Amino acid sequence: MINIPTREQLQQLPRLYETENIPPEDKVVHLHFQVDQCHWWVMEYDGKDTFFGFVLLHGWSQYAEFGYFTLSELLEIKVSGCIEIVNDPFWIPRAAKDVGLMQNTLQLQSIQQDR
Repeated sequence: MINIPTREQLQQLPRLYETENIPPEDKVVHLHFQVDQCHWWVMEYDGKDTFFGFVLLHGWSQYAEFGYFTLSELLEIKVSGCIEIVNDPFWIPRAAKDVGLMQNTLQLQSIQQDR
């Protein structure tokens, strides 16, 4: 992984379930990991290895979802054996509803569910 989150960054994240009473669109996205068209947005952390957030893989918005993933898994991913995930060094924490790609994906899923 390029730009591995620091211990200080991880300690500042809300713990798992700490934000469960906040609507998903209002939860703050604290970290963003990306490689190619795959995105992992982090909202909570267990303090050890597990994140809760939103995942969009290969740009397939119909399969994007909220869920759990681990830092150790992200550290192991290498595309074509050499391209690593990047922890976005310019990411500014913001509400999920203010993350363009995430908002577009959630809107598309909502439209598809209404059909």
